[in-house]
Amino acid sequence: MSIVKMKRLRLIGMQAERGALLKLLQHMGCVEIDEPTEFRDDPVWDSLTRPDTQALGRAREQRSELEGALKTLKKYGPRQKGGLLKARPVITEGELFDDSAYEAALADAGRLGELERQISALYAEQNKLRTQRLSLAPWLGLDIPLETTSTEEVAVLFGTVAGTADLDALEQALAEKSELTQLLRAGSDAQLQYLVFLCHRSAEEECQEVLKDFGFSRSALRGWIGTAAENDKRLAQELAQSEQTLAETIAQVAAFAPRKGALEQALDRSNQEISREEARCRLLDSGTAFFLDGWVPVPEEEKLLQKLREFTCCWETEEPLPEDYPQVPVKLKSNVLTEPLTTITEMYSLPAYDGVDPNGLMMPFYVFFFGFMFADLAYGAILAGVCAVIQIKTRPKGGFGQLIRLMIMCGISSAVIGFFTGGFFSDFLAQFTSMLGLSQPVIPFLSVPDGVTGVPGPLLNVMGDPMTVLVFALAVGFVQIVVGMAVKFWMLCRRGQVVDAILDIGTWWVIFVGIGLFAADIGNVAGYPVVLIIGCLM
Repeated sequence: MSIVKMKRLRLIGMQAERGALLKLLQHMGCVEIDEPTEFRDDPVWDSLTRPDTQALGRAREQRSELEGALKTLKKYGPRQKGGLLKARPVITEGELFDDSAYEAALADAGRLGELERQISALYAEQNKLRTQRLSLAPWLGLDIPLETTSTEEVAVLFGTVAGTADLDALEQALAEKSELTQLLRAGSDAQLQYLVFLCHRSAEEECQEVLKDFGFSRSALRGWIGTAAENDKRLAQELAQSEQTLAETIAQVAAFAPRKGALEQALDRSNQEISREEARCRLLDSGTAFFLDGWVPVPEEEKLLQKLREFTCCWETEEPLPEDYPQVPVKLKSNVLTEPLTTITEMYSLPAYDGVDPNGLMMPFYVFFFGFMFADLAYGAILAGVCAVIQIKTRPKGGFGQLIRLMIMCGISSAVIGFFTGGFFSDFLAQFTSMLGLSQPVIPFLSVPDGVTGVPGPLLNVMGDPMTVLVFALAVGFVQIVVGMAVKFWMLCRRGQVVDAILDIGTWWVIFVGIGLFAADIGNVAGYPVVLIIGCLM
């Protein structure tokens, strides 16, 4: 496989056709629009302006509304059926870009946003009501209005003392100071006891000293009218009404459940709108025209130019210069076998434009090494089968889809290598039959008891001959290194650096040949060191 060749595209078109032209490019998906930078120092080009970003801001706001609406549906709506393996819906381009359906979905998203805000306000109100009821709970045993205040003749104090305080002793101490006092016990909790103290003004100062000695602390009960029980009853009614309103509001949210698919489709549409508006913001505008600078794949060039002839515009394409290579977008030309490796390649970085597509070179080694390390017929078949079911049922896209398809290949590799190395749930067949006292079954490659002839055993006995397995793995690794060196040799030669290729890579090959001859003991033994010395000197 190789890297797709690109050409720079420069286009000047009429501003009235800008939207239609951008929709065409988005539909074709073959142009990457760049920021025009090479004319930055030209005073004529400095007079051009950037398009406004209001449309981009609106598109992002719409996406936020749709995402919020879907979260609201997921949180308060009915549980959707289908499970993890629900198939991805398939829609046409016309359905995706249906303006009336998009506007209807945005209206639904706005309504769901309002319902979400109402639900949040109701939850906040309920928390407030519950908190108020909790604050009134210790005073429910009190039958005097909470707004009762001191008068000219009588002092009234609402307050608390510690839960361990002796109220009988407090009452006796107050009685000793004055007979014109009364202590009303309201209630208590784990930490405090709640009281109402009444006394004549003439004994107020002396009684307050006693209260101070017992740790009395005043309570602020502002805003209450009536007794605690009356207020608690009113709060309970308000809480019940709020819960009913909340249930009705959540039911309204649940009624939008059938519209979930339309909202998800609108979310995809909003992402397309954002992509197009971001591309528009990279253009340059004059009063009546616009300038576009980008890249188009060579295989798509003629098809694109045929479509551009339908617009009032002029354009040019040119091959990128070597100094432009760092800016050229990289597109890998993959097939069904190498495409799944793209997720591994992108995990590190895509190759340079003048580099080599690593997928085709990496695929056989990656799949083989994975299968060689796993090396089990049963586990490999399970891995490939499960991933195949996920691929068929859900049709995953993007990096996850590539990973699933890669695991299918790796599972098949594991199963095949496991068969030839005798791996089936490790050594399950031998251990299971031994545990039951049965004779070991005779299965080619997988299970061949000692003494049985005429039946092929494992090509590599992983359990009985680990050294052979190690040597084999080192040999395959050496082949991979040689392939990598060959790729570098070819790249240096392609750039005209033939001498560098010979001195950098060729010397290693000479050394490898010398080591191979020495290990194989072929020819004149005295000549082997000469080969090694030549390789080192090169």
